[in-house]
Amino acid sequence: MTAADPAIRIIANDTLLAWILPYGARLMQLWWRRAPEGQRPLTLGFLDPAAYGEDRMSLGAVCGRYANRIADAELRYGEQRWRLDANHPLGHCIHGGAGGFGARRWTVEAHDATSITLALHSPDGDQGFPGNCRARVHYRLDGDALWWDAQAEVDAPCPLNLLQHSYWNLDGRRDVRGHRLQVDAGHYLPTDARELPLPPRAVDGGCFDFRQPRAIAPSCVPSLDGALLLDRRASADASTWAAPVATLAVDDLALTLSTDRPLLHVYAAANLRPTAAASGVAHGPGAGLCLETEDWPNGPALGKDVWYGPARAYRHSLRLRFQARS
Repeated sequence: MTAADPAIRIIANDTLLAWILPYGARLMQLWWRRAPEGQRPLTLGFLDPAAYGEDRMSLGAVCGRYANRIADAELRYGEQRWRLDANHPLGHCIHGGAGGFGARRWTVEAHDATSITLALHSPDGDQGFPGNCRARVHYRLDGDALWWDAQAEVDAPCPLNLLQHSYWNLDGRRDVRGHRLQVDAGHYLPTDARELPLPPRAVDGGCFDFRQPRAIAPSCVPSLDGALLLDRRASADASTWAAPVATLAVDDLALTLSTDRPLLHVYAAANLRPTAAASGVAHGPGAGLCLETEDWPNGPALGKDVWYGPARAYRHSLRLRFQARS
């Protein structure tokens, strides 16, 4: 497979080059073009686009309608109830169901040298969710930054939480133990035995304490699958969230992340296993780190403000900036 494969759409500038796959609106690969050794892949993926049809780990995918978990695959809104696709081993709905947004072929609406817009129509009842939903995702390269924006409209009350699910490995080594992560978050959401979030708890020196830059410890890889509650208040006003809330760094490159969402889910790929020829490093536990900007896991059941409808559209913005270090 080469970048000339017709399934792949390319956007590029002098610093970054991205392969975008309409299946799942995926960031199939992002290349740092100014790496000392030449182009360096920065994410985990597959060499063959067809392999994503069997992917169960959401590599590079846009997850939705509601990413992360919804308890017992059930929605309640007033007197109404909906049964969702229970695709999680513990009976929950995760990442929008087995046929969620990451497992759908999106339509390319616009594509130029540095940006691409993809769209998807999700009909009423899709994976059990109410209302007809129209979603759009926009990838754009601007200098040393990759911008990702998601928008969605739905014609009936429905919870929405779209996220970008890339696995980052910035130095091409076999795992991320050489990466240092810093996150502006003093609290995280522990989970119960059913992998559902509990009330926020102080990080206090545990595996989720990234208040200061800290290496990803191999002993923490099995535990790193949870959401950090960002210290600054979520805002749709870009002027208030342009400052980074997280930085992931290796010796020669740093990724800084900005978002308008309230939480950052950190996942160290403890359950990742090889299933097909890899793009980037070989797949395995700890081979990559997901930094998923999101709304609340199990938000509908927790009474969080995650419901949208005809009078309220959904939007989620993320900026990933890649800067050389010396």
